[in-house]
Amino acid sequence: MNALVDVLVDAHDATVLPLRVAAVCELAADIRLFELVHEHGQALPQWSAGAHLRLHLAPGLTRAYSLCNTPQQRDRYVIAVKREPASRGGSAWMHEQVEPGCLMTASAPSNAFPLVADARAPLLLGAGIGITPLYAMAAELAQDGRRHRLHYFARSLAHAAFFHELAGITHGLSLHLGLDGPETEAAIAAALAASPRSTPLYVCGPAPFIDAARRHARQSGWREDDIHIELFSAPISPVAAPPDAAVVDTAFELVLQRSGVRCIVARGQSIVAAAAQAGVEIGTSCGEGFCGSCESTVLEGQPLHRDSVLGVAARASGRTLMPCVSRCAGARLILDR
Repeated sequence: MNALVDVLVDAHDATVLPLRVAAVCELAADIRLFELVHEHGQALPQWSAGAHLRLHLAPGLTRAYSLCNTPQQRDRYVIAVKREPASRGGSAWMHEQVEPGCLMTASAPSNAFPLVADARAPLLLGAGIGITPLYAMAAELAQDGRRHRLHYFARSLAHAAFFHELAGITHGLSLHLGLDGPETEAAIAAALAASPRSTPLYVCGPAPFIDAARRHARQSGWREDDIHIELFSAPISPVAAPPDAAVVDTAFELVLQRSGVRCIVARGQSIVAAAAQAGVEIGTSCGEGFCGSCESTVLEGQPLHRDSVLGVAARASGRTLMPCVSRCAGARLILDR
């Protein structure tokens, strides 16, 4: 997510928060910091490190951005938005239209990238604007007295958002500036080699960075359950391609158990789109199978996985799937929706 997670999200949310822009400032090169407060001065809903906020910017334009203050601050939400050259509207809108005093609405924060609550010292790897959820994690870990180590990859010091703040709170901070592809791979491999294989690993950044970290972690013996990722764009390399992706689409019956709805998911149509046509909205963030926010429980049927979130064990269990991209390998799929 461009934590900015500059991706389309569903705008049909149960909780809508009226927010006012309290402050806007330049955080780093091409990155602005936005401080949002409740329009009526009320305390904001709770959240946890790694969570994102869905902002409704304009009709048909909704985006999700990682929260980058601390969960203890109930009076404000803070997000950092990078101006993306290939923006689909979100980052351009935030940089060009939003100023102090502006009013906007948002959905309550949700978290598909949470910290695991255990005593192990995590390893955090962040690249570019992917530092934003990791900054919130580092702040929470420091406040709780939990040891951790953070490796931050940026184009230059001018592009390194939160560098000075992180230097003051992180137990171990390594800053990697201006590395090319092979140099980045080598730095990731070295960071993993210096950590026990039981270390919880949290990685956030562009797809190639995620691919490299995931690959090196697996090759080094990391358990799949200890690798936690958040992508800021759809996977673009074959490393992250899900194993079921080559299976040909076929139509199937979809049953949404709690809603009492039955419909047909046509060839080439997503479960989310078919459900929407039948009157049931399934909230999504990325719509491309990399954020995990639409994860749904499978009651019956064989999932055809096409996401980049679920690990090997979760896929094999057949108990869950991401309806924004995944399908059914059989004739009928029943979801707990």
